[in-house]
Amino acid sequence: MVERFGRRGFGPLASVPPVTLRLVVATGVTTLLCVVTSHLGHEEVLEAFLLRPYQVIPGLRVWKLVSYLFVSGLDPIDFLVSLAVLYFFGAWFERSWGPRRFLFFYVASGAGAALGTTIVGLFSSAVARSPYFGIWPVMEALTVALGVLEPNSEVYFYFLLPVKARLLMFLSWGLLLLFIVFSGSPVPYVAAAFGAVMGLALTLGAGGPRRALLRLRAAWIERQLARRSRHLKVVRPEDEQKDGGNGWLN
Repeated sequence: MVERFGRRGFGPLASVPPVTLRLVVATGVTTLLCVVTSHLGHEEVLEAFLLRPYQVIPGLRVWKLVSYLFVSGLDPIDFLVSLAVLYFFGAWFERSWGPRRFLFFYVASGAGAALGTTIVGLFSSAVARSPYFGIWPVMEALTVALGVLEPNSEVYFYFLLPVKARLLMFLSWGLLLLFIVFSGSPVPYVAAAFGAVMGLALTLGAGGPRRALLRLRAAWIERQLARRSRHLKVVRPEDEQKDGGNGWLN
């Protein structure tokens, strides 16, 4: 996925906002480190980063709620695509939100998705021992945020198909559902699903529950006004003269 949000362009690597650049570099270096050390027989390095819910509760390895985000793809294609998506999405959000808000959203959505997965792991041994890694949960959260905040922005789905941001949000959910159906189990995708939930919660909850309720109420009022104004039409000046100049709009 790549964006064409309004008039903002991409530019050279040096123009990438600082937080996004650091996240791309940290994710790339950490992933390569884990891959190389695993081939050398030191799989404990990779295990130190992976999220396995049973290691968080009751293992108390709480850093895994965030560290799993920095191991993105254990094959070349997944690795490069993940970094490209982070490059484009991260740069746009950081320019739009500012570095602090973007970094908070990135960490909060990733950690929240991991925490939700860990809680599910208390009731499912399969989830508890399944390894989770990668930026998919955060990308789900950012896709939701984009679909809610900039629904009419144009996004290239997997670098090919131009779609509206709101449609992209629904497509990402549908794609996640397809992965679950074809794999025959939701276990590998629990973290990604919680990423979408966190994106919705962080976006609608910005400013607190009161603001979220105000947004919903405003949307309801707008819908009611549109419904009530369907029978109205604008009378042009020439039509008004033909009608005797009563000046009413019907």
